[in-house]
This record gives sequence, structure tokens and C-alpha cells, in this order.
Amino acid sequence: MRNCIRKDNAAFIRFMGLMGERLPVYLGAILLSVIGDTGRRIANACLIKNIVAAAQTGSADNIFLLVIGNFAVFVLGLLLWRVGIIRYNIEGRTGAGKVEKLVFSKAMRLPMSYYEENHSSDFMSKLVFDTQRASDIYTSRLRRLLSAILSTVIYLIPMFYFSWELTLCLLAISLPAFAVNSLFAKPMKTAGGRLSDQSGRMLEKLTNILSGMELIKIFPVGARLSEEYDAANNGYFHIQKRTNRLSAGLESLNCMFDLTGALAFLGIGVWFVSVGRISLGELTAVYTLYGTFRNVFLEIGQYFPQMMNCIANAEKIFEFLDMEEEPEQWDFVTDEDDDSGQRADREGVMLSVQGVSFAYHGEKRVLDNFSMEIKKGTYVAVTGESGCGKSTLAKLLLGFYPVEKGSIMIGGRAYRDLTLKEVRELIAYVPQEPYLYETTIAENIAYGRYGATREEIIAAAKAANAHAFITRLPNGYDTVPGERGNTLSGGEKQRIAIARAVLRNAPVMLLDEATSALDNESEALIQDAIRRLKRDRTVLMIAHRPATITAADVVIRVGHRTFSGGYIGLFCN
Repeated sequence: MRNCIRKDNAAFIRFMGLMGERLPVYLGAILLSVIGDTGRRIANACLIKNIVAAAQTGSADNIFLLVIGNFAVFVLGLLLWRVGIIRYNIEGRTGAGKVEKLVFSKAMRLPMSYYEENHSSDFMSKLVFDTQRASDIYTSRLRRLLSAILSTVIYLIPMFYFSWELTLCLLAISLPAFAVNSLFAKPMKTAGGRLSDQSGRMLEKLTNILSGMELIKIFPVGARLSEEYDAANNGYFHIQKRTNRLSAGLESLNCMFDLTGALAFLGIGVWFVSVGRISLGELTAVYTLYGTFRNVFLEIGQYFPQMMNCIANAEKIFEFLDMEEEPEQWDFVTDEDDDSGQRADREGVMLSVQGVSFAYHGEKRVLDNFSMEIKKGTYVAVTGESGCGKSTLAKLLLGFYPVEKGSIMIGGRAYRDLTLKEVRELIAYVPQEPYLYETTIAENIAYGRYGATREEIIAAAKAANAHAFITRLPNGYDTVPGERGNTLSGGEKQRIAIARAVLRNAPVMLLDEATSALDNESEALIQDAIRRLKRDRTVLMIAHRPATITAADVVIRVGHRTFSGGYIGLFCN
């Protein structure tokens, strides 16, 4: 139990710390709004007390001044409350935006392995569901809870002043209600965590449906996917139903305590007046304050479980933010005295892979003691059987994973001496399934290099044999190809992706099965583009189609076992 409390406190303190230097302003705004609201209510109670006392004595002296003074305090309190609320809303929304930015920027720094091993819904659930629920701490939950606590303390001061005996009796009546409300804290937090998990599962099923709409139209898979989504949705519904029942039960108990508290106050108050322990004016003032005091006191018990619910989502966010990020530079297991980089540079070698071994998470090695060398200005086809490690080799060259053993060099520089940013600036990558964003074709190409001019974009498209078909589109380079480029053919999307890579102007161009799903005409256009591009750069094509392999200057077959038991690349002119 204590560990859970410490964990909750740590998560709450850390979450509030995300506000940074704006936290004092945020808390000050809450305090200002509470002072303004409670001040005008206390002034009103004092006025009522004096009016009742004047009515009892028959003396109306100074009543006019009291009314003017109360009105002035009321206006001042209203002004303070409004200023505090406005500043609180600004700071709360700013804090919520900061959390969203932190989660999004964290996603950009995670290693590629995270996206290969987790469904996209995992990140979407963190960004949408957990972030929104946790941000409620800033935008509503904390203010309501703090306002209730501070108001309770402030209201007790004049109530004790008017009659400490009656106030103690009222506290004794209210404490059981507070204790019962507090019992809902743990169930509400548990429900919040389960809602977050189920929301992720439901989002996963939904994204599967949207991503595979073509299959749903063609194959009888739609009914099954719909059933899976319905099951996840029903799971979310039942958890939300339990949460709503808890909230309804909490609200019902508060209504009951509210009624019993009012009746108890009247009974005790009348008895106190009858025995002369309190005047009628003081009783009226206490009654005026007690109505508001009872509400805010019960709100402590009501808002505390809701706060715990939000803290559960904050813990989910911190689990995401604490994930290991992609380092700026991988630690390669190499021989520090290895001079192969200098040797490769003298011989005009652009890419050198020496004795590289790699396995995914301790599984069977995909590459074992693999070596290859590629000279500058060469068009190389990397081929081999399925599962032999061709795509894994591409991932290692791009720095998506660190090698277990061996060395990789580019342009005579060892990877261990380069940051991942520097490595990726030297390689232009064209994936097997190029992704086009739902923006103009010109913008999609321009993503290859920030700040590229229109002329450079067109030149890159011409180099990729894409200019001709782009100009035939309704809006030319300003055509929006739809989500993921679904209005273009596979060959057209590939040529746009190649144009993007050309614009990057990197010394090495890496294409992963770029022609595997294309017709002969599209492949011929891409091969023609590659032959022209290799004049200024080294081209590495992972391929299995015979036409692509034949067009290459050099063929490297991955997976050929040597006598020593390792794997090397075979060079074929």
C-alpha cells in the first residue's frame, strides 16, 4: 500500500514538474481564484449576520456602510476570481500542450525497433487517450481538488470564530462522508488504467481495419475484423460502465450526505440557540457558510478519486517517456587498431562491411561474419534467398540497429566515429513500399532536402524519370496524390521516392526491393534512372528479380557460406 502511495506521489510530482518555471504562476492563479471566491462569500455571511443582529435589536446603525463595504468586497473578490481563472486556463492549456509535445517528440527519438515490435496504436493511444486524460490534471482536476481543500480551510476560520463548538460538531458529521468518498480512490485509479489499456486495443483493431480496407473489399475478412473490433469495443464499454457506476455511486452518496448534513445542522443549530451558546445572527452566518463549506468538503472526497484516475494515465505516459531512446551514436564491437577504413579509402571503396554479425534480440543470427566492399560509382545488386539477411543489412547500413560484431565504413570513415545523423546524411534511402504524405507531389519530393527550390525539385524528378508523368497530372507538381499516394501506380510512387532520394544528394543511394512489385515498363524506367544516377553516386539495390540483378555492375549474394563457417558476399561482374 505504501509503495503504491509513493508511486502515485512520485508520478504526480513528476507530472507537475513538467510545467517547469510556469508551475508557480499556475498554482498562484488557483490560489488567487480561491481567495476571490471565498472572500466574497465570507463577506456576504458577515453582512447577513449583522443584518439579523440589527433586526433583533431594532438598531439599523451602520447598515448602509456595511452594505456598501460588502458590495466592494464582492466586486473585488469577483475580479480576483476572474483574473485567477483566466490565468489558470492559459497555464493549464499550455501545460497540456507541452505534454503532447513531449510525447510526440519522444516518438521521434525512439529506435526503429520500437515501431517494428509495437503496433502503431500503442503510440496513438499514448498521444491521444493517455495524454488527454493526464492533461486533465492541469485543466480541471487539480484546480477542483486544490480549490476544495483551500476553500475548506478558509471557510473554517470564520466558522470557528462565530462558534467553534458548532463548527466541531459539523466537522464530526462531515468526516464520515469524506472517509467514504476516499474509498473510491483506488477503484477509480484501477479503472483508469484498464480504460487506457483497452483504448489501445480498440485503436489497434480500428487501424487494422482502415489500413487493410482493400483486403476487406476483396477477401471475406471484414466480418472477422469487425468482430474483433466489436469485442474490443465491448471490453471498453464494460470498463467505462463500471467507471460510470463508481462515479454515480459516489455522486449518490454525496447527495445523501448533503441532505443528512443539512438536517443535522438545523437540529444542532436550533439546540445551540436555545441553550444560548450562539446568537441567531451567528447561527445564520454559520449556516450561510456551511452550505458552501459542506459542498467543497465533500468535493475533496469526490475529486480525489478522479485525480487518481488521471494519475494512472500520467504513469502510462511516463512509462512511454522513460523508454530507451535511439542514441546519437551506436557502440560498435570492433578492433580499435583496425585500419581497414584507411585502406578502403585509398582503394576508392565507398562502403566496407567487415566481419559483421547480428541477431534480433538474442535470436538466431541473421548475419554471421558477413563482409563486403563496394567501390565508388558502382551499381550493386544485393541478392539472396528469403530470410538470408538482405533487409537486415540495409537496416544496419542505415543505423537502425547496432552490429554485434564487426565494422561498417562509409567513404573511409568508420561508423563508430560517426553519429547516426551523419551516417544517414550520407545515404539516400528508397524503401520497398514508399510512403507519400497527403500533400503535393512537389512537397513530397522536397522532403528529401529542407529548403530545396522548385527548380531543384523538378531536376530531381527528371533524374528519376518522374517528370513526364507528373506534368500529365491535373495539377502537375501541385497534385495531392491522396493518403499514402493511393491515386498513383506503384511505379509512379517509386519514381517519386527516387526523386526524393536524388534531391538528398547523398553519395550512397540504398534501394530496398524497389522494383519487386513493378511491371516491366516501370522497372525499365527506374533502371534507366539508376544507370544515370550512378555517375555521381554509389547505388546499392537489394533485389531478387533477374532483370534487376542483370542490370547491376556487381552482384553480391548474401548467405554464401565460406569454409570457415562465416558468410561473405560473392562478387560477380
